[in-house]
Amino acid sequence: MSENILSVQNLHTSFHTDKGEVKAVNGVTFNLEKGKILGIVGESGSGKSVSAMSILRLLDGNGYIDSGEILFNGQDLTKLSMNEMYKIRGNAISVIFQEPMTSLNPVFTVSRQISEPLMIHQGMNKKQAAAKAVELLSDVKIPNPEVVAKQYPHQLSGGMRQRVVIAIALSCDPDLLICDEPTTALDVTIQAKILELIRSIQKERGISVIYITHDLGVVAKVADYVDVMYAGKIVETGTIDEIFYDPRHPYTWGLL
Repeated sequence: MSENILSVQNLHTSFHTDKGEVKAVNGVTFNLEKGKILGIVGESGSGKSVSAMSILRLLDGNGYIDSGEILFNGQDLTKLSMNEMYKIRGNAISVIFQEPMTSLNPVFTVSRQISEPLMIHQGMNKKQAAAKAVELLSDVKIPNPEVVAKQYPHQLSGGMRQRVVIAIALSCDPDLLICDEPTTALDVTIQAKILELIRSIQKERGISVIYITHDLGVVAKVADYVDVMYAGKIVETGTIDEIFYDPRHPYTWGLL
């Protein structure tokens, strides 16, 4: 029997607003097996990104987890202090965000940005971290990694920047990788290469992945199984074949 690395049980996440409380995630339950890719699909506002950010407790100031359990390797993340969460973020759980230009700091070199988590979480010195940064750039198939390491984000193309963000996410060899629409800002050919890269890295390293997207075509290329989200709830769960060839929920038909 496969072991779950992550088990989210009856998660409720809400936001305080001027017009009252907004329930963004309303009783979400899902499991992620070790070494598998779970696709979470839904249109904008369905609650998929808030579900993922709840796992890391990276919510806006007005957001909070109302109730539910988030068990990561058997540990309930909702019960941890912020200091304990700092040790998990970017270390055991990493995120690849949607827009690489807002994920990267424009005033620091690529090498410095990859080195930072290595120095914080792995205790490396500057020289060790810089050498590891070049190695990670090579792992994400960036040509001339020694040259790119010394460059700034504005000197790179969108696809190259997203590869740098992936290198940062992989730097501490996480157990869980959350990909929050990482190819939305890229054109179709670059998107296909990034998807291929994420899939190959996942297989090589045996990482568990949550892949969030509004695009079922993208999910078909990467995921092992799929949760369909609508209005803060998961309305359908299944394998790729079940969701594509035998969808049961009218919302899934609409997405297809």
